[in-house]
Amino acid sequence: MIAYVTHTYPNYSTTFTRAELDRLDVVPWSLRRPPDSFLTGELRAEIERTRYVRPLGIGRIVGANLRAALGKRAGRWWGSIFDLVWSAGPNLVEMTKTKLHFFEAVAWGEQLERAGYRLVHVQFADTAATYACVVHRVFGIPYTVAVHAHDIFMRRFPRALSRRRIGEAVAIRVISDFNRRWLHENLGIAPERCEVIRCGVDPAAFTASGPSGDEPPLLLAVGRLVDYKGFRFLLQACRTLVERGLDFRCRIIGSGPEESALRSQLESAGLHDVVELAGVVPHEAMADEFARAAAFVLPCCVGAGGEMDGIPVAMMEAMARGLPVVTTRLTGIPELVRDGENGLLVDPEDADGLAGALARVLVDGGLRRRLGAGARETVVVEYELDTNTEQLAAMLARAGPIA
Repeated sequence: MIAYVTHTYPNYSTTFTRAELDRLDVVPWSLRRPPDSFLTGELRAEIERTRYVRPLGIGRIVGANLRAALGKRAGRWWGSIFDLVWSAGPNLVEMTKTKLHFFEAVAWGEQLERAGYRLVHVQFADTAATYACVVHRVFGIPYTVAVHAHDIFMRRFPRALSRRRIGEAVAIRVISDFNRRWLHENLGIAPERCEVIRCGVDPAAFTASGPSGDEPPLLLAVGRLVDYKGFRFLLQACRTLVERGLDFRCRIIGSGPEESALRSQLESAGLHDVVELAGVVPHEAMADEFARAAAFVLPCCVGAGGEMDGIPVAMMEAMARGLPVVTTRLTGIPELVRDGENGLLVDPEDADGLAGALARVLVDGGLRRRLGAGARETVVVEYELDTNTEQLAAMLARAGPIA
C-alpha cells in the first residue's frame, strides 16, 4: 500500500490533489482535517475516503516513542530527533514544532508499519514531509515527495530542515524546471534527482469556448486574496485602464486575508462600478464564470514571507477553456505561458506594464482568439492530467517495494 499524505485535505485550493487521488492506487492521508464550517457538500464527500493522522492521543504518542526510543530502533530514534530538531534552528519556535511533529510522526509510523504500508508519497514538501522523513528514518519506510511552491519558497521554512525532508526522499517530483534549478541552487539537491512532472488538468472536462464576445469584455481573476497573487497591482492597472477610457469589467474570485485591504483600495480608486470582489464560487459554478470571460489575469508576485506561486492550476483551467492569459514572469509560470504565443507576460509588480498588456487583449479580439487557441493547445499537449498522473504513478512504482 501507498500512503498519499498532505497537510490538510480536502481544501478549495488543491483541486489537483483530488484529481491525482482519483487516478492513483493510493490511500489518502492528511495530517489534519479542515474545520467543518469550511466544507461544502462536494468537499465533505472527500472526508469519507481520507484517513487522518491527528488527533493521535497522548497515550499513543508516548507509547510509540517509548517503544522506539528504548527498543530495537533506539539508535535511529535518538539520532533522528536531535538531528531534525537541530536542523530547524536557530528559531526556537520552529525547533519546538519540529520536536512535536517528530513525536507524532513516530506514532503514525508505527501505525503505517503495522498496516503494511511500503511507501509514503508526500504532496507538498512542508510539515507532511517532516512526518514522512521521520517515518523513513525510524521505521525504514521509503517516501517520495512532490515539490510545488510555498513549500519551498516561504522564508520561514528552515533551509536545513527542508534539505533533509526533500533530499532524503527516494524520488523527488518537481512541477517545473524552475523548481529543479531552485532546489539545486538553494538546497544543493542534484538536478538529476528531480523529475519534472507537471501538474495537469483534464482538457476534456473543459469546453474550449474561447474568449467571450460579450460587451463590455470581462477580465477574470481567480485565486486566494493573498499578497503574492498581486491583486493590488491588478486594481492599479484597472484604474489606469479606466483613465484611458477603456470600457471593461473585472471580476476577482476568491477569499483571503487581503480582502479588506483590496476592498478599501477598490473604493478609494473609484472602481466599484468596474471591479467586483466576488468571494468564493463553488467549483461546479466556475464553468459559467470562465464562459463570460474575455481573458484571464493573474499578476503573481513575491509575497512578504517569500511566498510565490508555482504554476497556478486556475491558470491551466482558463487556458484549457481557450482563454488568453495575462500574467507575470515569475517562477515556473513562463514554462506554461509563452509571451505572444498563448498569453502575455509582464514583470511582477509592474502595474503600468500590466495595464498595457490588458489593454492589448481588451481592444483586439483577433489577438484574444489567437492567444486563446494557443493556450488550449499548450494544455492539451503538455499539461494533460492523465498523462502526467501516469508519469507520477510510474515514479511511485520505481520508488520502492510496493505490496
